[in-house]
Amino acid sequence: MSELISNEMQTHISKHLLTTVSALALVAYMSSATVARAEDANRPTVWVELGGQMDFLQGTSRPFTAPFMSVEPQASPEGADYVVQPNAYTLDIFPENRRPVRRAFGLEGKVIFQPERSDWTFSAAIRYGRANTSQHAHEQGPSPYKYFTVGANKRKIPLYAAEFADAAQVASESHMLLDFQVGKDVGLGMFGRDGTSNISAGVRIAQISAKADSTASARPWVGHRAQYASFNQYKLVAEQQRNFHGIGPSLSWNASAGLLGDKGDAELSLDWGVNGAVLFGRQKAHTAHFTSGAHITRKPRAGTVPAHFTYNPLYIPRSAERTRTRSVAVPNLGAFAGLSVRYPNAKVSFGYRADFLFGAMDVGIDSRKTTATGFHGPFAKISIGLGG
Repeated sequence: MSELISNEMQTHISKHLLTTVSALALVAYMSSATVARAEDANRPTVWVELGGQMDFLQGTSRPFTAPFMSVEPQASPEGADYVVQPNAYTLDIFPENRRPVRRAFGLEGKVIFQPERSDWTFSAAIRYGRANTSQHAHEQGPSPYKYFTVGANKRKIPLYAAEFADAAQVASESHMLLDFQVGKDVGLGMFGRDGTSNISAGVRIAQISAKADSTASARPWVGHRAQYASFNQYKLVAEQQRNFHGIGPSLSWNASAGLLGDKGDAELSLDWGVNGAVLFGRQKAHTAHFTSGAHITRKPRAGTVPAHFTYNPLYIPRSAERTRTRSVAVPNLGAFAGLSVRYPNAKVSFGYRADFLFGAMDVGIDSRKTTATGFHGPFAKISIGLGG
């Protein structure tokens, strides 16, 4: 009898425990569902991002060169009675003042729409950067004041001629990246309590253009013979225009992980992401350049009569003009990393970002030559949540 009572009590207690656990589980589930619905109801459905960036550029253009740019100022030829000063100019003047554009500043904007009670997102984003630069430098040695007596009154006339180098360039660059994507959060909580992991696919449009007009001239030595100044003088005039336009499929992965704080109040998070695309489009390059070199003699004249010049070409003037257009498929890879301060309806972000397009620009002079075109640098942006 006692054994039967014991078995009945055990059965009763087991049923009671099972009922209690089930009730607690149901309450917990309903509570979490209520919190989830509340959080989803309070979550903004539209995010608007605005920001700016500084981009370091590479592979958008290429400087023109000429043989005289490597000719050091040196002593005058045998028979000349004037010696070139060693500090006439330095060869650094040519590369330093004909460099491609190095830095661009720009703006970016993005709109993200996420329907209520959905992990799907729809976004449209644009990044635009532009740069303009003007460079000019002139270096020369001391003018050799050599006087010659002219006329019956033995009037002294100075003969001016000095070694010099001059380099100038006006250049511009612009680039735009336009993205339309559809994404899904595939790992809520994967990187901590407030982490996110979003994979997106869509279309990217890219446009890059670069332009430069440059000149360079040099007189590497000056000599004198009798009443004549004698010197070699060189000149280069060049222009270039290059661009790329492409469109193609894109894929990206963006993730974040909470570091400090509470998502419902204010939280510091670590953000990172990678992106890739294949862009199909056309690249175009137009180049034109002219170089000349001459041996020049200059004889002074008395009074207001202009000096007399004699030109003897050192080589036949060289000129070339090329226009090339080609259809290309350009791989595009990029990544970013940064920190964000997140609030329920706002976010401020800082970080560093890079995008490289392989073979996008034709940077050749007289023949086609491609290289990796890159934009990388720091960015900052603010995001505002709307709706919800």
